[in-house]
Amino acid sequence: MASEGLKVSPVFGKCASFTCYRIERGVIVECQNMPNPLFPPNRLASLLHELDVRVLITGTIEREAAEALRAVDIEVVPNRGGTARHAAEVYLARTLIGSDESDEEELDVVEA
Repeated sequence: MASEGLKVSPVFGKCASFTCYRIERGVIVECQNMPNPLFPPNRLASLLHELDVRVLITGTIEREAAEALRAVDIEVVPNRGGTARHAAEVYLARTLIGSDESDEEELDVVEA
């Protein structure tokens, strides 16, 4: 989760930190926070991959950053807001029970 305090960061590249949730059987069991190292997109994607991040939830995200994350098999879920915990819980609920809604905005990224 790209974060600003307890909230989802509105802009991935300028987030203050990453809130990392460990999930077991669809339930959040641990939460850790990592300050944003402000690495270039490819290096940040590699770091997040090494930390076993599988999904990145954020507000807007630059195309280059989204492509770098996807290249290391990290799912990108943009255009989210609210608290980080709530966004994670909503994502988990949709993953576990599925959703009939077509959410085309999830594909939106911004040009850098």
